[in-house]
Amino acid sequence: MPREGLKALYKTSGLLAGTVFALSVQAQSLSSVTEEICVRGDCMNGDGTLELSTAFGKGRYIGEFVDGEFEGRGRLEIPISWTQREVYIGDWVAGIREGRGTHWNGKGNLYIGEWRENKRNGQGSYFFNLPEWRENQHTEFWLKDNTENYTGEFVNDHFQGQGTYRWADGKRYIGGFFAGEKHGHGTFYYDITSTARQQVWEYGEFIR
Repeated sequence: MPREGLKALYKTSGLLAGTVFALSVQAQSLSSVTEEICVRGDCMNGDGTLELSTAFGKGRYIGEFVDGEFEGRGRLEIPISWTQREVYIGDWVAGIREGRGTHWNGKGNLYIGEWRENKRNGQGSYFFNLPEWRENQHTEFWLKDNTENYTGEFVNDHFQGQGTYRWADGKRYIGGFFAGEKHGHGTFYYDITSTARQQVWEYGEFIR
């Protein structure tokens, strides 16, 4: 049944729980989803739980809906392999990530920050090579001081603007970035005692 037909069916019949329907979401790779069933609440206009079937098992979205789209606050969890699960918790607009949210890619990387048009845009922190991630285990502030990460400005998924890159051993670079590369003036801190050197970079190339 076309998506418009499903919306009309929900509005006229009030059938929700146990009904399968198509949902257009571009925020994460949902191409492996074979079936979507509203198992609780209102998955058209309200709060609900949408169960998502994939070849690797069940995923689900728990949160707010408007016109059958993820809208408002919600949590999406999708299995991407037999052992790995991708998670996004945060704000949605018309089925895409917009606002502030947390994204675990299931493969060791975690982003906490602002989104626009389904991309990392604004202020945020991107944490790398985490052995695991559990919700509410560590604060964003603890992760910034104890893991490899970039914290600062993002433009269309790239480090861009002013930010800090911290390596796992505590070394840090604070300065400008453009399209994911160091660019402009910055300061490199060699160790936790803050031995520092001023640097200049141009699109990822060290100048001095």
